[in-house]
Amino acid sequence: MRKNSSEYRIWKKKNDYKKLRNRINAKKGKHHYKNNREHKERNLPYKVFTTPKQFSILNNPEETIEFFNEILRVIENIPSIKNSRHVYLLKIDMMEIESVTGDALMYLLTVMKNTKMQKDKRIIWKGNFPKNDKLEKFLKESGFLNYMRTAEQNLIHSDENIEIQSGRFMQGDIAKYICDFTNDKLNKGKLYSKFLYRMLTELMTNTKDHAYNKKSKFDFCWYIFVENTNDKIKYTFMDNGIGIPTTVLKKFRERIIEILNLDKEYKYIESALKGEFRTETKLEHRGTGLPDIYEISKNKSISNLTIISNYAYYSKENSSYDLGTELEGTILYWEIVKMKGDMTYEN
Repeated sequence: MRKNSSEYRIWKKKNDYKKLRNRINAKKGKHHYKNNREHKERNLPYKVFTTPKQFSILNNPEETIEFFNEILRVIENIPSIKNSRHVYLLKIDMMEIESVTGDALMYLLTVMKNTKMQKDKRIIWKGNFPKNDKLEKFLKESGFLNYMRTAEQNLIHSDENIEIQSGRFMQGDIAKYICDFTNDKLNKGKLYSKFLYRMLTELMTNTKDHAYNKKSKFDFCWYIFVENTNDKIKYTFMDNGIGIPTTVLKKFRERIIEILNLDKEYKYIESALKGEFRTETKLEHRGTGLPDIYEISKNKSISNLTIISNYAYYSKENSSYDLGTELEGTILYWEIVKMKGDMTYEN
């Protein structure tokens, strides 16, 4: 068929009309799908949770913990699949955030991750970006928002200056990876981070041995968030177990009441750090982890050691006190301050 023949012109006209019709139908179908999806979302039972402007358990514990506890209360009251056919849409509104720390992001990830593992409830998560450009960049680099949008997204995410890792048991390979990350950012040799490797492996082991029981609301897992900044490297280790004060109180109730007379939960952590809780086998509470970490902080290898667990807020360098609201789990935070000559990170 010649290009300029009458047969070609007829064929081309029909073919062009067919392509145009397909484009119109595709556009209609896409528009219909979009409207149908929006219609379904509008009719989903849902709740919007607005994050505190200072979204940080470390720096704004009362408000941030209450934010999470409200989410947990709502999830607990969502009916099971057997009793409801609804899909429940939960939205996290981050528009007004003015500051954020890794502990809050990790805790929210664990809440979301836990609902995905509860097969008896249908829950969809949605979220938005902060208006603040720097915070939006931080969230993108952390991998947090990708995890929110995609149920299958792996929790583990790597960035040049941010590391998020998770596990269920003592994983020496992950501890070594965090140590290598630290050595690289500080321009140090492998021997420098021996104390950090010991801290991480002990915390991982203690989580397995002490943090969880059958009454735990969360799946057994630990998480670590590491952030390299201009003047320091920040570490946050977290589990969602029953908490240090609860464990101590359960195991050592008689000694606490009759001998130590501890009336505040943060004092349980102080005593555990000093190795004052021992079993009949003379083994320290939670392995050698907490007393060993306390000694490392006294040697100034780490700074700003902070532990938040249940109602307790312990700070080695600042005031310790009891919170007015309870955190499900334990957060340990510390820093390694960069000295002159260490590598720096440029924003």
